[in-house]
Amino acid sequence: MDIYVAGTEVSVERKSFEIYVQGCNRHCKGCHNPETWDFHKGTLVNWEEYLIGIKKKLETFPFITDIYISGGDLLCLPAPVAEDASRIARDLFQNYTLWLFTGCQEEALPSWVYQYYDVIKCGPYREDLKQEGFPASSNQKILRINEGEYGNKKDK
Repeated sequence: MDIYVAGTEVSVERKSFEIYVQGCNRHCKGCHNPETWDFHKGTLVNWEEYLIGIKKKLETFPFITDIYISGGDLLCLPAPVAEDASRIARDLFQNYTLWLFTGCQEEALPSWVYQYYDVIKCGPYREDLKQEGFPASSNQKILRINEGEYGNKKDK
């Protein structure tokens, strides 16, 4: 399965490896990644091969505990693609806390997301509700789904 990606980033502060997918139709005013809105920009990759490469790269970053899938918004891709991409990510990153960043409201999240992610940041960015810290606007929620099952499994 092929997906367009914008790139990746390592955050020492958050102990995270961040994967930015392309494509978002939410177009939140003040979005910090508007360059990821276009569904066909970035680099087209075979998702599973791409993640396998990232998993190998993580061997050089032993401090990483979390994998973020952000963007763009994975949930703006066709549902079968988003679900399959999530399953592949969960299978490959079992020893990491897997995060999904989405502008989707909690009540509209597809039921399948709960089986793949440990933490979901949900809700659109609202510039009128901007706040310091995380999440970026007060309407957004952090859902801690599987902390007991998956959360921070990586040895520290």
